[in-house]
Amino acid sequence: MRVDFSICTPVFNRAHLLPRLYASLLLNIDENISFEWLIVDDGSTDDIAAFISMVQADGVVDLKYIKKANEGKHSCMNVFFAQARGELTLILDSDDKLVEGALKQVTPYLGP
Repeated sequence: MRVDFSICTPVFNRAHLLPRLYASLLLNIDENISFEWLIVDDGSTDDIAAFISMVQADGVVDLKYIKKANEGKHSCMNVFFAQARGELTLILDSDDKLVEGALKQVTPYLGP
């Protein structure tokens, strides 16, 4: 299956910020656009598992959760680029949000 966008969110003890980002991703769901969301956890000790479980239970977003030892954001990005399947990549930190329709505006740049 083709994946248009791979969205990376590196996190370290930022679970409390992820619901806002998730809500913004929901505003970008479109039947003509596919995306995967990779959350790369850099050794968090907060309750990120509850958030991950909620998103997976919703089943709306293709979420891949990767937990790793604490080595810094740059190491999260290395993991992301090794795992990403999308034609385009986007890095959204936990305190970011995507405006409604943002992915649709970029789709003209996708290949055939």
